[in-house]
Amino acid sequence: SSHIGSGFAQDALSSQLCNHRRRRVCIQMLSGQEHARSSKSRSRRTTAQASAAVIASVGAVSLRRYSGVGAADKRAAFVGSELLKPGEREPQAPVSEAWIQAARRVAADRADAPAYLEAAWQSTDAWWLRPAAYAWAVGVGLGVRLVNPPPKRASKVTKTTDAAQASSPVGELTASRTASVRAALRALELPFFATSASWVDTPRSGVQVKGNFRERAFDDVGNTLDMLQSRIEKELGCAVMVQMLRSEDAAQDSAGVTRYELFISSVPEQSASMMTMMMSFFSLAVTIASVTFLGASDVSQAAGAALQPGSSLPLGVLAGLIAIGQVTRLFVARSCGSKCDPPVLLPSPQLGVVAALSGNTPCPSRASAVSLALSGPLAMGAASALVLAYGVLIGSGSFVDLHAPLQIAWPLQLLPAHCDVLAWAGAQGLLMSGLALLPHSPDGRTVVQSMYGRSIAERVAEVFSYAYPLLGLAATWACGSGWSLLPFWWAWLLINFAESSPTLPKEEVTEIPLPVSVVAHVSVAFALVCLYPWPLHLLT
Repeated sequence: SSHIGSGFAQDALSSQLCNHRRRRVCIQMLSGQEHARSSKSRSRRTTAQASAAVIASVGAVSLRRYSGVGAADKRAAFVGSELLKPGEREPQAPVSEAWIQAARRVAADRADAPAYLEAAWQSTDAWWLRPAAYAWAVGVGLGVRLVNPPPKRASKVTKTTDAAQASSPVGELTASRTASVRAALRALELPFFATSASWVDTPRSGVQVKGNFRERAFDDVGNTLDMLQSRIEKELGCAVMVQMLRSEDAAQDSAGVTRYELFISSVPEQSASMMTMMMSFFSLAVTIASVTFLGASDVSQAAGAALQPGSSLPLGVLAGLIAIGQVTRLFVARSCGSKCDPPVLLPSPQLGVVAALSGNTPCPSRASAVSLALSGPLAMGAASALVLAYGVLIGSGSFVDLHAPLQIAWPLQLLPAHCDVLAWAGAQGLLMSGLALLPHSPDGRTVVQSMYGRSIAERVAEVFSYAYPLLGLAATWACGSGWSLLPFWWAWLLINFAESSPTLPKEEVTEIPLPVSVVAHVSVAFALVCLYPWPLHLLT
């Protein structure tokens, strides 16, 4: 019986093995067929899988990294069907990880951010996904920088062990280092011996040092500044900028000699900040909309627009005139060793656009500062005069309909109601050039400051900032409504978008050449006559 039982057991075992083999063969066949089918569509699904991974990781990282949820959260998080423990990092695809790293570099204001963006762009196979991922990385990075700006990094020159610097971190010029600056400039071998030093906040934060210059210190001003800057940087262990400015406390002594002092500050940023670039792009969009819809907007018509409903300004010609002024300004700045920020266009409900403001780094001397301030307005004014002459003498065949009488500025009132577009563009270009050179405008204030000093330029700018709108009110009371719109609008733009004070040059010892001085005086006088808020043409 045991023999028979063992035989039945062997038969049962053999049957189970056969069934197992059959199932395995079936499974292999099915898996082979599935593999054959999947291999045909795998290449087509690769791009979609990578795209889905990028989009999914983009949303997860946006919420986790920049909203405080995820890696910093101690709670567990589900990804698919896998439970991640606290502290574990979610696995990312290579493409999505590249875009995440690029966004982090943009948010941290790293110099290698363009390289990371380019690498992420090249690693993305889907052509349609590249611009979307690029916009996401740049947008998230800029958003983080606006909410939480990264700290400014100052370059380190040398390491010092002075105990006086213990209260301030190396690489930063603060008020606590005023005594160290004065001590560094009390060496007998230097061309300047400091007698006092104080921390000031106007026109910008820095150390104002007064003292006595050695004999022949002004023979080579550039070499003198280099020696003093090297001495201060060695003492402080950080990069600084040294400027030789005219003293405003006592401009001249009993002998009639101008006194000079030193101003030490942190090195300004050589590249435009992201906020300045964003402001430039935003102002460009607003100005284009203002120019385009000047004759079709009810708001502009209610605010005293120059055009009648249905007319449109020559956007291309006005953009070309502004571009000529800005390109000339960039060329002059590069030739004199300065750098300009991206321009900020200023719109107007009456004229569409009235100016383009742009800051700059310190110029080498007063003469270069005057040349840079005059370059943009004069170039745009010259081009506008040629366009105006062509529009009046020859004409373009296209016309704009103006409100009559046009009580915005007296040169515009000379134009006919049915005006050629080039004649209007030329007149508006001359008006924008004159606005830039008014004594309380940035370029005009730079000219007055370079020729007569900071205190006189400040008083003149303050007087004109009140006198220009008040003259507009007087003209409105005497000659009709409309004359005060442009003065008040220009005052509002300067208060909100212009710098509080012009950039000071590196040295104010070198005198301004006579031809440059004559051109500066004539240009400012032309601006005052052209922008005087009164119908001067009626006086003749």
